[in-house]
Amino acid sequence: MLCKRCGYYAPDEAIVCPQCGAVLRENAAPGEGAESIRQGKRAREAVKNRPALKQEEIRRKRRTGASHATIPLKPIRDTRETLPDYFDPMTDDLGGIGEEDPGEETFERRPAPVYSDEATRQAQAAAYAARHAPGHAPRKLVNWFKVGLAAAVLLLMLIGGGYYFLKRTDPGQMLMARLGQEASSTALWKVGEEMMDQGNIGDAILQFEKAKAQDAENGVVDVDGLLLLGNAYEADGRTREAAALYEEIYTETPSRSEAYVNHIRILLASDEPGSDAKASELMKTAYEKTGDTSFYTQRNDFVPAPPEVDLTAGYYETKKYIAITSYQGYDVYYTFDENAQLPSGGIRFTERVFLDEGIHTLRAVAVNGELVSDELRGTYRIIMPSPQTPRSSLAPNTYKTRQRVRLKPGLDNENDDDIVIYYTVDGSPPDADSPIYTGEAFWLPGGRVTLKAVAVNKYNKVSNMLEILYKIEIPEPLRGYNSEEDAPKDFTLYVTTMTEFQRLFGEGTLAGPVTLENLETECRRYDYDWGYAVMSRIKSGWVVAEVCLTKEGAPIAAPRGTRIGDTESAVTGKFRDMGQVESPSGNRGLYSSKDGTGKIWVQEEGGKIIRYRCYTADSAHWWQLEYRLGVNGTVTSIDMRYDP
Repeated sequence: MLCKRCGYYAPDEAIVCPQCGAVLRENAAPGEGAESIRQGKRAREAVKNRPALKQEEIRRKRRTGASHATIPLKPIRDTRETLPDYFDPMTDDLGGIGEEDPGEETFERRPAPVYSDEATRQAQAAAYAARHAPGHAPRKLVNWFKVGLAAAVLLLMLIGGGYYFLKRTDPGQMLMARLGQEASSTALWKVGEEMMDQGNIGDAILQFEKAKAQDAENGVVDVDGLLLLGNAYEADGRTREAAALYEEIYTETPSRSEAYVNHIRILLASDEPGSDAKASELMKTAYEKTGDTSFYTQRNDFVPAPPEVDLTAGYYETKKYIAITSYQGYDVYYTFDENAQLPSGGIRFTERVFLDEGIHTLRAVAVNGELVSDELRGTYRIIMPSPQTPRSSLAPNTYKTRQRVRLKPGLDNENDDDIVIYYTVDGSPPDADSPIYTGEAFWLPGGRVTLKAVAVNKYNKVSNMLEILYKIEIPEPLRGYNSEEDAPKDFTLYVTTMTEFQRLFGEGTLAGPVTLENLETECRRYDYDWGYAVMSRIKSGWVVAEVCLTKEGAPIAAPRGTRIGDTESAVTGKFRDMGQVESPSGNRGLYSSKDGTGKIWVQEEGGKIIRYRCYTADSAHWWQLEYRLGVNGTVTSIDMRYDP
């Protein structure tokens, strides 16, 4: 319905214009006509209760033109009846009567009015066509419950979206971090970096430290973030904390080079003692861990060059001298000890170093203040050449007559004039106390004879041993080795108790405690007029350990009829003697075999000792028989003892 006052197009069922408040149907009597039927009971009551003054005021305003100008309509009266004043020209009926309300009186449908004004007629026709177009629905009242419900849903969506934005997105987390609220470590690192770029170092450090602690709780290491924290520490003048942090970084992540670079920079800028040395070691470690050659180059330019030697390490057959120097003029410290710490445990080089025979591993460093070069290391093997095994002129064989033998050096040493040959025929291995071959042939004794010989050169290098067995079948007196059977029959060493011995030979006179060679037990000596006896204390008690005869006519018989006053030959003639000549020291080997040994020893104070040794029955101990000869060459004592 078109408002005649303001031209607003109002719903068909409206009584009052929603735009200006004018009454759309003035001539409709309350509760009567199509309007009343269309509006229903509530509308009729509203019209009935409208104050008359208000209705009159509305009519007056319309007559006086106080409202908006309206287009006067001059409808052509229908032939059937005169149209009422409230006829709505925008509809095809009276008051929009087109639908029937149950229980209400309906009016006959009237045709659309015809107007004389062509423009108005066309406008009204267009409005009429629009209102009766297919799908056209009249406007409805607002459902405020639905509006409120939609608003509540929208509010919940806004709250949920805000929560997701703050908790689940990087921008939201950064916003939380800026507000000082709980945020992810990633957001804390980024916000701290922003603060650092703005020059707010203190707050940046706080953000970085919170992020670091949060990563530590989650077992995460953010190297890039930690490097930022280290830079912030440095910018804030906290270099010690920065250095400690860098050390922590490259300890946990040794492949990253940035922490090494920053820590080295701090050390080089420090005035603390030892910082340069630490920087040098850190450069070396950084190169080994990262493989970055820039650290190697930096260190080579920083520390002294390693020292140099004038003798290349290697194998030599002569003794050598070496010099160890630094071409840069720095002090050099060296050592041959693998466990020594350089430079503190080394020797400062001042003069050439002598290398004797052996294997020498040289270690040396150059030192400039607290800077120490890399270590020079070299191994020198000084091995003197050894002579070849000597040769014998007599082939191993069985011979019916006595034989003479000549010895000569090996083929490679035939022209060497520094070769000395030591030999034996008593069965013992040759050593420095063995006879020296003089170039003259020597006789072999009868029986089974083993010739042994070694060659020694000027470097005291000993050749391999020549060993040849001969069998010389000539008559020889049967003289056996000393054995345990030669021991006295009246007692047994280390078995007979002191009580039994004293019962046989008297108590003797206690001379006091003594010490026996190779015997760790407590020992006491008892003197007799024929010599002395030594008692040893074992777990079972005191036993006799040694008996020495010093006078003729002793109650104890000496082995094989020997006695005090015998000569050297008289004694040796009772035992095996291979006829070996004396060594340069005067000592002479008598025999040497698996059953025992016999040898003559020259004493410094004069005289000699003829010593025979053999294994006891248990093959675990020695039975020793000694004849002491005075300067006059005769026996002065006969000693028998147990040697464990």
